Amino acid sequence: MFNHFIKSTVLFLTLSSLFACQSLKNRSLIKEKDNTKQEEKEAELNTPALQTPQESFKPIEDEKQANEINKQTEQEQQEIEVPDRVLFGYDSSEISPEIKTTLDIQVDWLKSDSTIKVIIEGHCDERGTREYNIALGEKRANSVKKYFLKKGISADRVKIISYGKEKPAFFGTSDDILAKNRRAVLVVKE
Repeated sequence: MFNHFIKSTVLFLTLSSLFACQSLKNRSLIKEKDNTKQEEKEAELNTPALQTPQESFKPIEDEKQANEINKQTEQEQQEIEVPDRVLFGYDSSEISPEIKTTLDIQVDWLKSDSTIKVIIEGHCDERGTREYNIALGEKRANSVKKYFLKKGISADRVKIISYGKEKPAFFGTSDDILAKNRRAVLVVKE
């Protein structure tokens, strides 16, 4: 029996040693893989394709090239942001001085490219009946269209539609929200 105990112990210690060596070998392999991955990442970061390219500046060679650059710069500076909507007063389709300022910007933009066609959407806040607001939205869109026509924009470039209170831009019942929904919106026609 004692012999059997010693043999079992020796066998157990031998197997434990083998498993411990195998575990150390696996840890070593894992560490080597991690080091290899780290080296690959560093190599990728140092490749020319991934480095940030530095712009090269070329000197202006002649007056013609300088004039072309100046024209391009002037065009970029003349680009303006065109607001797409105007806000109306309560139960009104009247063009106020504030609205005229925005519409003048839109007119200038439309005059800059005669191929642009637009749809003017008339909108209302949620107060009133559906039918009344459809009619009021149409009056608002027509007011903007008439202003465009008076300023020289061709009628075939401008269409109108009324959504009444069906498409609010904002939801809620505060005065600010209601005011933002009383609008005419300029949409470029595709």
